[in-house]
Amino acid sequence: MLMSPASISNILGFDFSVFELDVSATGDILVDEPTVLSERLVAVFSNMARLQTFRLMNSAECGPWPALLKAILTTPSLTTCEILDSPWRRPEEKFSRLMLDLPRESSRLRKFVYRVPFTDCFPRESESYGRRDKVQGLVELSNLSVIVSLVCDSVEALEIPAELALHLADLPYPKLSELTFRGHEPLHTTDWSMMFHRAPRLRDVHIQTPAYFNDRLISPIISTCSIPHDDPVMRGMSNLQSLTISNPLGKNLFFQVLTYANLRTLSLKAFPLPDIIGARWSNVHSRVLTGSEVLYILNAVQIVSLSTFELSYWVDASDVALLSRIHISFPKLSTLEIHRFRPLAKENSENDPLSSMPNTLAKAVNLEHLMMNLDFPERPRHNDWRHDDSERSRTFYSFLEKEIVSTFAHAVPSLKTLGILSHHSFSSCWDIWKVTKTRGLIPQLQTPIYPPC
Repeated sequence: MLMSPASISNILGFDFSVFELDVSATGDILVDEPTVLSERLVAVFSNMARLQTFRLMNSAECGPWPALLKAILTTPSLTTCEILDSPWRRPEEKFSRLMLDLPRESSRLRKFVYRVPFTDCFPRESESYGRRDKVQGLVELSNLSVIVSLVCDSVEALEIPAELALHLADLPYPKLSELTFRGHEPLHTTDWSMMFHRAPRLRDVHIQTPAYFNDRLISPIISTCSIPHDDPVMRGMSNLQSLTISNPLGKNLFFQVLTYANLRTLSLKAFPLPDIIGARWSNVHSRVLTGSEVLYILNAVQIVSLSTFELSYWVDASDVALLSRIHISFPKLSTLEIHRFRPLAKENSENDPLSSMPNTLAKAVNLEHLMMNLDFPERPRHNDWRHDDSERSRTFYSFLEKEIVSTFAHAVPSLKTLGILSHHSFSSCWDIWKVTKTRGLIPQLQTPIYPPC
C-alpha cells in the first residue's frame, strides 16, 4: 500500500493486518512533511484493530524518524515492525529515548527487523564497498540501541546487521527465540556467547556474513578439553532447533563441540549466494566452501534429528564423497537444498551433476523435497525471459524437465517435489515440479528467491 500524506486519511474505516510504506514512491514527501505524515498515520493506525505488521521500505532520504516510530510502537495490535533498506545515514537523524517519549513497558512487539546488510556508503570501485562508514554506523547503532531497549522484553524474533550486533548483546532478551545477524562484517566472540546468556529461550540462530565464521567465536568454551555441560553457552547450543552459518571454515572445531539433540535445520549456504541477482548487483563477494571443506564438516557430525539441510559448495575431487556422506550424517533428512558451483566449463559435460548426484542422493531414503542450483553454463540469459528469446527459454525449460528433473525423479523414489533454480535479468526463482507416485511431473508455480537486501 503506497500513499501520500494527503491520501492516507482516505483509508480511515478500513482495517488491514499489514501496512507497507514504500518511501521511494512518496517522492520528497518524507523530507518535506514527516510530521504531517506521522500525525495522519497515528490517526489511521489507532482505528485499525487488526493491524499486526508495519513495514517501511526503500528509503532514499532517511530512516524512520521519532514521530513515525512512536506512531508505530503505540499501535495497540502491532506485533511486527520491519525496516527494510531504509537506514539512518546522517548525524541529524540520531534520536534519543526521550524524543520517542515511550515507556519501555508499552512494547508488545514480538518481531523486530532492521535489514540493511549491504550499504552504498563507498564507491563500487572501493575495497570497502558494501561496508558501513563510521558516520552511518554510529547513527544506526545509537538509534537501534534506543529501539531495541524498548522492545527487548517482548521481542521473540530479532534481526539486525552483524556489524552492529556486538553492542546490542548486553540487553536482556527473556522471550527471544529467533535471532538473525546479517551483514558484511564477521561477528565477535562476545556476540555468540553473550546472546545465550541473555536469551535463554533462543532456539533459531542465523549468522549470515560473507566473512569467515571461525573457531575464535567460541574460544572461551573450547579452551579446555573438557567442556562442562552446564555451561550457559553449551546449554544454549544444545537447545538450538535451527542453525545457519553462512561461511564456516572447513576445519572448524565448532561442529565438533556442538550437541545436536534438538537440531532440525542446518544451513551452510554462502551469503550472499554469488549467482543470485541482487548479490551480483551488490558487488559483495562471498566465499563458497569447497566440497572438501564441507565434507570435513559432515564427517564431524551425525545428526539423527535433522530434517532440513542447506549447503553451497565449489566442486572439487571430493564431490562424490560429499554427496555420499549426506545420508550418513543426516539419516532422517527429508528436505535438501544444494547450490553446486563448478569451475568454469565450456559445456555441461564437465563435472556433470547427472553423473553422480541422482544415484548418490537416492541413498537418502527419507528425502522428499530436493532443491538444486546446478549452475548450468548453457542456461539462457536474456533481458526479459517472458518475451525475448522465448524459444530458447522453452527449449531450456524442456531440457530441465526431461533431462534433469525426470532423471532425479526416477532415481530417488522417495521424492515428492523437486526444484531447479533459474535466473532472469531482474530475479531468480525456483522452478518446482511435483513428483507423482508414477514418477510423473506436474509443474508448480515459480517461487522467487529474494536478494539479500
